[in-house]
Amino acid sequence: MLKRAEKLLYTLPTGLQNVALSLYGISLLRNRHGGNYKAYYEQAVARSRASRQELDGYENETLVRMLEHAVATVPYYRELHRQGQFPIEKVKGVADIQYLPTVPKAELRSNPEQFVSERYALEDLSVISTTGTTGTPLRIFCNANVRQRNYAFHDRFLTMCGIDKDGLRATIGGRIIVPSSDRNPPYWRHSYFQKNVLFSSYHLNDGTIGLYIEKLRALRPDYIDCYPSSIYSIASHAKKHGIPLRGITKAIVTSGETLFDDQKAVIEEQLGVTVFDQYGCAEMSVLVTSCAHGSYHVHSDFGILEILNSSGEPARDGEEGEIVCTGFINDAMPLIRYRIEDRAIAGQRHCPCGSALPTVARVLGRDDDVILTPGGDRIGRLSPVLKGFPVREAQYVQDKLGEMKVVLVPDAAYGPEDEAKLVRELRMRVGNEIRIEFQYVERIERGKGGKLKSIVSRIK
Repeated sequence: MLKRAEKLLYTLPTGLQNVALSLYGISLLRNRHGGNYKAYYEQAVARSRASRQELDGYENETLVRMLEHAVATVPYYRELHRQGQFPIEKVKGVADIQYLPTVPKAELRSNPEQFVSERYALEDLSVISTTGTTGTPLRIFCNANVRQRNYAFHDRFLTMCGIDKDGLRATIGGRIIVPSSDRNPPYWRHSYFQKNVLFSSYHLNDGTIGLYIEKLRALRPDYIDCYPSSIYSIASHAKKHGIPLRGITKAIVTSGETLFDDQKAVIEEQLGVTVFDQYGCAEMSVLVTSCAHGSYHVHSDFGILEILNSSGEPARDGEEGEIVCTGFINDAMPLIRYRIEDRAIAGQRHCPCGSALPTVARVLGRDDDVILTPGGDRIGRLSPVLKGFPVREAQYVQDKLGEMKVVLVPDAAYGPEDEAKLVRELRMRVGNEIRIEFQYVERIERGKGGKLKSIVSRIK
């Protein structure tokens, strides 16, 4: 239904597309910022001013309560507890969490309903379909309260950064705003009630970036919410051609990809503002954000983040390990010691910002290359292509300009019609000038740390 609506949207004149997006934005505002959102936001802001001791008390109580809820109402955990494999009686607080087993991502993918609390009817819950970093489809169940808690924490992050959460923003992300086949500007659409101008990240190249800059200069949004690669493309282009960017916005918020130090330096130099990076997930089980001093803070009242080394022990400062997370906000689908298949470097530091939230040295997940089109477009984060398709894993490989290979591990329900639909989805992002080849395999080779890289580019 949503796909059909999107196709219809693209046939409308630009002005009517803006109207349609704005009307849709009203429903999003109600869902995300209606209901109990205000109370959740105020509570989250109050906790951001709490001491470490106060946060410890809150997190310990919340964890114990979540574990009791999981064993009482969630089939997956109840069965583990019955078998003696989920000993919540040993867990008095966060320090005891390693008494519990970890949950592999594959388990969640194959049996999502087993993680849903029986307090909620499945038909009454919303489903978020996501592929995550690995390209593996997931179905996450939640309700309006969960979404409102999630957005309350996101808005707390903005507030902690000194950003007006209700201000005008420009978004440059993975959503298809303008089909890649449409090469004519404008490459953005307006959602008026959300105070959001959505820019296409699929049309950014040397020939179009000047138009993006002109639009951003006219808008002067309070902040730009974007992929690191998108704003870096703009900043590096401006640096190369001597185009001034200072004064365009008050802050940059990045997510969805790894923000590299050299990217951050160029972006901040050219725009004259701080880049605030964030790491989260559609599973709503972890939130890590950077502050003005560059520290990465774990929002530990949102959920517990563990970094485990190859022996399954907590990583030492400076040691790389696997991220394991326990979410606090989604009681409809509790994820406890969930192995999200991203990695991080452990590292506690006293941050001059004064926040009592703990820190990590670096999040290493979401480190993708890009697909380069003959026209010079750099296309990253292709994982949304797989949403709703019976595909277990995917990797996009480019060895030669004008060509790309899609390596797929299909599910049993996958058929020839799915390949044709996937080609159409890819064409909307990479255009018609790239030859697309499919390769079907039983398993995709992993890289460092057992992580599957979504995009592999061998073009130098």
